[in-house]
Amino acid sequence: MEAAMSEKSKDAEIERLKSAAATSEKNKDAEIKRLKIAAAMSDAEIKGLKAKLESEKQNCWWKMSSQQNSRSAEIEQMMNEMCSMVRRLHLPPQVDGETWQYQTNSGEWAEFQDKANKELMLKFQEGQQTCEMTIDGIAYDYDFQVMNQTNKRTKKARSIRFCSNLPHHWGITDADSLKMLLPVNQGNGQDGSDDRICFVTDPAVMSTLEDLLNGSKRRHDGTGCDCLHGRSTFRLVEAYQVKNRELWRRYQRHVRSILDKHKQHGIKPRVIDPPVGEALTRFATDIQVDLVGNELLLFHGTREFDLAKTIAKEGFDNRIARSGGLYGSGTYFAAQTCKSAQYATNKGMQEKASTQLMGTMLVARVAIGDPHYASGPCKNLTRPPTKNVSASASNSAHEIRYDSIIAKPGIPNGQSNGVQAHMEFVTFAPEQAYPEYILRFIEE
Repeated sequence: MEAAMSEKSKDAEIERLKSAAATSEKNKDAEIKRLKIAAAMSDAEIKGLKAKLESEKQNCWWKMSSQQNSRSAEIEQMMNEMCSMVRRLHLPPQVDGETWQYQTNSGEWAEFQDKANKELMLKFQEGQQTCEMTIDGIAYDYDFQVMNQTNKRTKKARSIRFCSNLPHHWGITDADSLKMLLPVNQGNGQDGSDDRICFVTDPAVMSTLEDLLNGSKRRHDGTGCDCLHGRSTFRLVEAYQVKNRELWRRYQRHVRSILDKHKQHGIKPRVIDPPVGEALTRFATDIQVDLVGNELLLFHGTREFDLAKTIAKEGFDNRIARSGGLYGSGTYFAAQTCKSAQYATNKGMQEKASTQLMGTMLVARVAIGDPHYASGPCKNLTRPPTKNVSASASNSAHEIRYDSIIAKPGIPNGQSNGVQAHMEFVTFAPEQAYPEYILRFIEE
């Protein structure tokens, strides 16, 4: 039994050895074949094959490196643009002039930096249709025909636009305003006429202005005025709207300077007391007068229409004001039409305006700011008085000048009647008021 098992094991081992020998023979033949092929290749061929393999390796590396560098440069460019955009978005807004804006990725409009804004404005006014400009190290092409900005490196295009920042009630579109910036010989369409004084033809506006005249006769407390013009019914004959870009910019800069002064010295002006009438307040709200910031809509009578047109072109100028005013040598405004009507003709103190002697009055936007309330006549003033500002942690007590003077009804005025009958407002800077409308009227 054991002898039989031993014989079988022997046979199995023989078969295994035969199989291993056969496999070894095959491997030997394959190795011999490889060696024959290798032996058949010359040294030059082997060297060329190695060089080709090395070249392909280098090309693959350079391609990957170039793609990586290009991607890195693109990412860096995008980061630079984003940083530039963030800086521009956090700049204080332009408040007193035209601005150029670009559209962000989110669809919002952002203003260019002041330097870039001025350069774009200059190139446009020079009549250039296209231009190149670098902002924060990034080069852009600008096309004023299609109104876009193109990054010269990435070729990404953005829309740009011009924002005039003119009053909404002027009814001038940004596109029309942009054309007006061009010189006459470059197609702005001007014919030499003065477009700063616009004749009002809209019946609804005429009706509103006439209601303003008649609705502003009453005092602040609603009582009627028994003066000569307080008993009149005003009839508006014609009206002119003033759209003077230069005067508007000058006025806006002065408003900003007043606000900056108040912020610097911690001044918080009180609300005007007593308040102006409802008619003036309502109309002021309609044309976006900043009542909260003590900007008011007031009246100013002038004896001649030509003088009113001069004011519309050059602004109010207290330097040529008549001397002898009860509250200084400034420009006088009133909240009641009956007061301003006293100065609307050469005989306004004695006669009502008529078809033979038509009255002229301006409706003006006035930056009252922080006013000084007069306690009586102060004829010698050529600018507002000063007031003491209390000390703070960083500043010692010091004097700051008021922005205007207000004469309230009821204060002694040194005249024959003894007291101030109407509320008057006095300014001393030519840029402190903007003429909105010129009104020509008669009284019944």
